[in-house]
Amino acid sequence: MSIDPRLGKKAVINSKNSRVNKPPVGTTLEMAFDLFYSAKRSEGLRERTLSDYRSYWRYFNEWLAKFEYDITDVTQINAELLREYLGYMTHDHTRYEDVEDRQKDGKPLSNATVTSRLRALQTMCKFWAEEDIVNENAAARVKAPRHDTEDKTVFTDKQLDALLAAPDTGSYVGMRDRTAMLTLADTGLRINELLALETPHIDFSARCIRLPASLNKNRKPRIIPLSPAVLRELLRLIQETSSHFDTSFLFVSNYGEPLQANHFRKQLRKYATQAGIDTKETRVSPHRFRDYFCTSYLVNGGDLFTLQRIVAHADVKTTQGYVKPSEGAIRDNHAQFSPISRLNVKRRG
Repeated sequence: MSIDPRLGKKAVINSKNSRVNKPPVGTTLEMAFDLFYSAKRSEGLRERTLSDYRSYWRYFNEWLAKFEYDITDVTQINAELLREYLGYMTHDHTRYEDVEDRQKDGKPLSNATVTSRLRALQTMCKFWAEEDIVNENAAARVKAPRHDTEDKTVFTDKQLDALLAAPDTGSYVGMRDRTAMLTLADTGLRINELLALETPHIDFSARCIRLPASLNKNRKPRIIPLSPAVLRELLRLIQETSSHFDTSFLFVSNYGEPLQANHFRKQLRKYATQAGIDTKETRVSPHRFRDYFCTSYLVNGGDLFTLQRIVAHADVKTTQGYVKPSEGAIRDNHAQFSPISRLNVKRRG
């Protein structure tokens, strides 16, 4: 027998796994999240991930308050409650309600956003169960909703040309933004990776970007090749920036501070309007350049595994999602290999 100091009563130790069989001690929602957050911070998660956890937890608590759920203790979170929240996010929530969302356009949350917010809560519930803060994982049986898979919206070459022609390259901002778009389209970099680039990361002799582990999502260093034309534009930008500001960052604001992702997104929307791109049909965002690079790389003969290394996909299945034969190639192959074509079926009557 063993005494649990928190409960002040006897508890039996399970000889198989040495875990104490005990009812959970009352833990407020705030305390439960603080325990989770401290653990994840000690594991060395990136600040971006920690920030997402804070935001997703706040959204969940705001939902509880909005609909007056009397939930004060983490043990009150159960599968039914999580499914109600999931249904709300999927069907009723609009982006007007999240003041930090980039585009407050009243549209429903995207499938990816719903999945991310649910996954965060699933991670928290699993942690609380493993730490014996609750008796069981409330999210263990809660599944994300199924969604139809849609084709990725990718820039056409014509649209990319129009975007690149939109900035006024006679100004510093215009030259900076065009160079940023060129670099994104040539490398498939994520926007946060691009804006964190500093002059020492550019290897001009080897014609590549040497991205250190600290800037990579997977915490491993990676090499990203650069086209000569993009390398020339980066050199011009570095020279122009150094003549005005004392900074090693490649992409900076008019005041010499590192360029912020939200500001660049606003610039892109402005250029899309100037380029005559219908943003309802083709979304214009930094990530669309990554989609363009991946799709174009494969369509033009690049191999899957080299692309995976360049863009640092953790799973090759993500990279395979960009494999998209043209409609013409599909028709040609069907005409050549269809069993009916092979049998040379003749018209009757």
